[in-house]
Amino acid sequence: MPITPRFKLSQTDSQLTITIHIPHIRVSISSMETLVDGSDFHFYSSPYLLHLSFPAGRLVDDAEKCREAKATYDPTLNNGTLTVVIWKEEEGHWPDMDLLSNLVNRAEMPTGTGMVQDKISVISSTDHDGKDLEGNDDDGDANSVDFGEDLKSCMKPHYGFLNMYHSVFTAYAREGLSYEMLEIPDPDETHADVRRDLRLDAETDKFDSERYLGDLFLSDDPNDEYADMIYVEAAQMVPHWKRTDSVDDLASRIHKLSTEEKQSQQVEFFTEDESIRLASTKAQLPPTSAISSEQKGSLLLSLMDILYAYAYDHRTTCGDPSCESSWTVVMISQTLSWFESYTPPYDNVAQVLRWSIRRAIIYPYLRNFKFVSKLLVNDLVEIFNGGRRTVLRCLLQIHKILDRSEFHYLFNKIYISPYICWVQQISDDDLTQFATEISICLRDDRVLEKASFALDLDILENNAFPDDDESRSSNDVDDTSSEEESSSDEEIEEKMDSDTESCPQGRNPVVKKASTLLDDQIGCRDGLNEEVCSNDQGLANAEPNVLAAMYTEHSGQEEKKVLIMEI
Repeated sequence: MPITPRFKLSQTDSQLTITIHIPHIRVSISSMETLVDGSDFHFYSSPYLLHLSFPAGRLVDDAEKCREAKATYDPTLNNGTLTVVIWKEEEGHWPDMDLLSNLVNRAEMPTGTGMVQDKISVISSTDHDGKDLEGNDDDGDANSVDFGEDLKSCMKPHYGFLNMYHSVFTAYAREGLSYEMLEIPDPDETHADVRRDLRLDAETDKFDSERYLGDLFLSDDPNDEYADMIYVEAAQMVPHWKRTDSVDDLASRIHKLSTEEKQSQQVEFFTEDESIRLASTKAQLPPTSAISSEQKGSLLLSLMDILYAYAYDHRTTCGDPSCESSWTVVMISQTLSWFESYTPPYDNVAQVLRWSIRRAIIYPYLRNFKFVSKLLVNDLVEIFNGGRRTVLRCLLQIHKILDRSEFHYLFNKIYISPYICWVQQISDDDLTQFATEISICLRDDRVLEKASFALDLDILENNAFPDDDESRSSNDVDDTSSEEESSSDEEIEEKMDSDTESCPQGRNPVVKKASTLLDDQIGCRDGLNEEVCSNDQGLANAEPNVLAAMYTEHSGQEEKKVLIMEI
C-alpha cells in the first residue's frame, strides 16, 4: 500500500511551492512521476504517493508560455527532499492552505455513505397494473443475499461519527478491548435508546458525595498551606486557546516584514508535528451537502462534550498530557465512554453541558463545582470562538493522546480522525455561532444550577453545612435588630426635641450637648464647680436615664446656674 509522504506548502501570488519529504530512497527521472492536471497535483515515487486537490484555483504547466513546473531533488536535506514549484493560472492568494488534510485527495466513499438510511434498497415492487417488477433470477439471488446482510447490519447498534460504524469490537478488535476502553457493557449489542438510561444509572451509583463536598471549597491561593496545588495550577494556567503573542514575538514579526516577494508560509499556526499529523489523518466522509442540519447539530454537540473533556485534562496536566490523560478524556466525554448519540432539537446545548459537568464531578480527580461548571464551560466558548484552527489543534492533541494509549487508540478511527477531516470542511461562522449558544447557557445561572444535575447537590450541601445557613440567618436578624435600634434612637431624639420646644416659660430648657453652650459660658469653666443635680426642680420634666450636671458660674457678685445634659 502506498505511503503518503510528509509535505508542506508555501505560495506567492503567482506560484505554489510543494516541499515533499521522501527519505532513504533513490530518486531518478525514470522512477519519479509528477503531473499537474488543472487543480490537481500528482506525485509518485515508490513507495510514496501524493495526490493534492486545490479548490481555490487551477495550476499551469506550460513550457511554451515559460510557465513550466520545476522539480528539484536534494538528497542531503532531511535525507531526501523534493521541491516542486508550479505556476498559478490566475494570480492571487489562496486561503486555507494550512488545512492540509482537506487538500489531500482521498478515495471517495463507496456508494452509500455508510449511514443506516443508505442501507435501505428496493428488491421488488409492483406497478399500477398489479405486475411484479423484478430482475432476472440470477441477479435476484445475489440481491437477496446482499439485502439480507444489509438488513442485519441495519438492525445492529451503530456508533461513531454519524453512526457509521457497527460490530467493530466483535469483528475487528481484540477480545476484551471494549471492557478496557469503554464504560458501556456491550457496545455491539446495546442500542442507542438503552445507552442513555444505563449511563445515567451508572453515574448515579458512582457519585461520591464525600469527594464532592471535599472539593467544594478548594482554595486557589498558592500561599495557602491547605490548597490543592493541582487545582491552583489548573485554575491559573493560560491554555493555548487564550494565549496571546508577547511583545518579543510581535517585534520579531515586524522585523521580518519586507516589500520583496517571498514564499508565504501557510503552516505558521500549526507546529511541525501538528502539520504532519494533520496531513496524515485519513477518514472517509460523506459529502458535506449530504449531511443534514440535524446531523450537523448532533456532530457539534458530540464535539462539544469531547472538547470539554479535553479542556479538563489540558488544565489539570498544565498542557503536558500524562499516562492517565486518555482515560480522563474518555471517561468525562459521554460520547466516547458510552457512544452517546444526540438528536437535536430534543437534545440541546444546555442538556449536554449538564451531562458533561455531571461526569466531571463523578469520575476524575478534581471535582470542584466552580471549576467544572464555570471555568471549563468558558474554555469551551473560547475554543469555538477561535475557529477551525483552534478546534483542530485541540483535536490533533486528543488524537496524539489516544494514539499513544494501549486501550483507547481505536477512538481515533471511529471519532477523532473523522472529526479532524470534517472540521476543515465547515466554516468558522458555524463554530462561532455554536459558541454563542454555549455563552448564553453560561450567563444564565438557572441553566447550570445545582438542582438540574439530578444528584441532589443543593440538598447535600445544606445538610453538610447547616452552620452556614444559620450564620446567614443570624446575620439577617442582627441587621434587622440594628435597624430597629437606630430607628428607636431617632424617635427618642425627635420626642426630646418636641418636648424642648413645648417647654413652658419659667422651666429650665434641657440642653442636649455641651457644645450648645454659649461661648462666654464655655470660656469660664475654670471657675465652675460641678454638682450633680438629679433632684433639681429644673430637671423634674427631664427624660429618664439622663445624666445631668449643674455648674455654678461665679461672675462677680452674681451666680448663674448652667445645666449641661448628655444623652
